[in-house]
Amino acid sequence: MNNKLLPEYTIEFEYSIDAKPYFHMLFSKAILDLNWSIGEININNIRATTTMSLSSWSEQIDIKLLDNKAVVSSKCIGNQILDWGKNKQNIELLLQKVEFLRTEINVNSVNTENFNDDVDEIQIERNLKINSLKKEKTFKDFFAIFIPTKDYLFTPILIIVNILFFVIMAFDGTNIIEPQGEKLILWGANVRELTLNGEWWRLISCMFMHIGILHLLMNLYALIFIGVLLEPLIGKNRFIVAYLTTGFIASTASLYWNTFAISAGASGAIFGLFGVFLALLTTTHIEKSVKKPMLIYISIYVGINLINGLKDGIDAAAHLGGLISGVIIGYVYYYGMINKENRDLNYWILGIVTFLGVSTSFLVIESIPNPLKYYQFEEDESISTDNSTGLKYFKLYESKMIDFEANESMAMDVFNYHSNDKEAYLYQLKDRSLYFWKENLNIVREIEKYSLPKEILDRNNMIKKYVILRIKQNDMLYNTLNLETDRYQKDLIEIGQEIDNIISLLQQ
Repeated sequence: MNNKLLPEYTIEFEYSIDAKPYFHMLFSKAILDLNWSIGEININNIRATTTMSLSSWSEQIDIKLLDNKAVVSSKCIGNQILDWGKNKQNIELLLQKVEFLRTEINVNSVNTENFNDDVDEIQIERNLKINSLKKEKTFKDFFAIFIPTKDYLFTPILIIVNILFFVIMAFDGTNIIEPQGEKLILWGANVRELTLNGEWWRLISCMFMHIGILHLLMNLYALIFIGVLLEPLIGKNRFIVAYLTTGFIASTASLYWNTFAISAGASGAIFGLFGVFLALLTTTHIEKSVKKPMLIYISIYVGINLINGLKDGIDAAAHLGGLISGVIIGYVYYYGMINKENRDLNYWILGIVTFLGVSTSFLVIESIPNPLKYYQFEEDESISTDNSTGLKYFKLYESKMIDFEANESMAMDVFNYHSNDKEAYLYQLKDRSLYFWKENLNIVREIEKYSLPKEILDRNNMIKKYVILRIKQNDMLYNTLNLETDRYQKDLIEIGQEIDNIISLLQQ
């Protein structure tokens, strides 16, 4: 992977013109003896990858043999933004192995012609002039990841925007450890109640804000890592389109799955970028020598974070939505990348990806239940400045529960109805009491769609069971009176006990 942002260490040394085949043989043998994998080899170039370990996700070794000079480099291909001297160690280890082989191998047995008489006198560490072209990345070099360049433009911009957003929120009084819910909503968090009712911009704004400094740092680390690798690989235009489109889809997935949640963070878009990279790792676009270590690392990273997303408080829906859409976009991009000379095709691909991502998201959004769409509320001055999520749903819930209590009161009147007229009593059961219980069943079913806390929805589910039992009780009473039978007596007693148990739990 030709990426100047990754840590690298390079040396060069000169040799006599006729010694090139000799050094080709020495380096090839040294790589095999070190158990490194050779990915590409010809008379002028040798490319290999080191073995994976606890301290490294592998490095790429490149050896260029020119007419009278060798250039040897080691470059990180895993998650090392700083290599902590690993690349230099690789070069030193390789040179030590070459020197050892040089002293062990009889030059005269090498199948080369016209070697100079002084070849056998070569001492790599003592007589050859070795020049270090690029030393290990230092902390000073590390700050290059924050500086936009031609091939690395949007990653640093996104990093800076996310940091600025967080700093501005902090100056506005937002707690940097555990931000207040109303502050997150004020600054653009994704909330079903608000997003579905006209504030569509939250699908984008939520991608640039974070729920605490730890959340920010974790996402910035992931963004830096994937941005350093992916943006130079696919190009800045594909990169930013993938980031925004998968982020938009991730926000939509979160909106669809989470009924009562404040969603914010760049992780959905970042998972989308990982999805793009995963897709490309399964194609021929990325060099074979770096595929295996990168595929292993990315798969482990994504897997751990998906499992971690199952915990409470983590938006697994956004992660999964971003990842899946990213994989799809990655394969679409691959078609354009193998036809990179066709600029019109690649622009069409960017347009189609954006259009399909946004339009599909809006189709999904339209399918999300939105009870508030058909209700208007008078603004209450005491709460007009409060943006707490669920506010309007709470008001609607309270309104519906008032209706529920009124219906329940009228449905229960049948137990206070006294008449010797059988038909009149049957009318009370079937056309009055049953009617109001069914109305209440419609109310609790509607409340199930509201974005309310789990405790309230659990209570509503208990009320729903209560209403269904009342409907069964009503039917049994009707049949008992209409058929003049006592076959339902046992069932009526059991239903009455269940009703009493639910009432007791609700009162608690």
